[in-house]
Amino acid sequence: MEIIYPTGSSCIEQLKHEEKDELFGSAQILDFKAGEVVIRKGSPVHDLYLLQTGTVELALDDTNSRQSLMLLFSGEIIGVNCAYSTMHYRFSARALSDCQVLIINYQLFTRLLESNPRFSMSFIQYISMVNENFLNWHMKLTERNSAGALAFLLSEFVKNYGQNTFEIPLTRSEMARVIGFSKESVLKNLADFRKQGIVESDGKKITILDYSRLQDISVYG
Repeated sequence: MEIIYPTGSSCIEQLKHEEKDELFGSAQILDFKAGEVVIRKGSPVHDLYLLQTGTVELALDDTNSRQSLMLLFSGEIIGVNCAYSTMHYRFSARALSDCQVLIINYQLFTRLLESNPRFSMSFIQYISMVNENFLNWHMKLTERNSAGALAFLLSEFVKNYGQNTFEIPLTRSEMARVIGFSKESVLKNLADFRKQGIVESDGKKITILDYSRLQDISVYG
């Protein structure tokens, strides 16, 4: 069975040592504060943005009332599905937490894709995974009730943070906007999850006590 490379970082790991040295040696690091726009919708693709730390929200625009598309976590290349298609970003990306982004030279990245078949194949697999994840977010948030959508969101943080206790970089209102339900439904479902012994919450600090039940709600809610 072919290995699927689930992140941009693991895709880049398929480069040879000297190729990685060249790629990272020409790259720049930019820091973004929570709330800052990382990529603005409609801007041309000049470079690739590898999210090294932090969490980013993709949205149809960069206003406060923006329609959320999905969240990206460390290791992902922001907007990679636009890099070799439209050549312009079709959505905005805003930092939900303080983020560090590695700016990778687009022309060099392309040359390495052309010269290294293993890297090229891993990138194709990564693009496929990006599209699958995008579809998965859409289906999970449109085909579930409010409890199922919230459970899916919390599960994504557990999966990507790699721990059951974490600081969620979203207010309750922002959580509601991301999953497409009201703030009241988020508050009610969180209260229900606490009563059922599934989660504990203290402000933005969330602890998942029963991940299995949370997953069941995410799938069947």
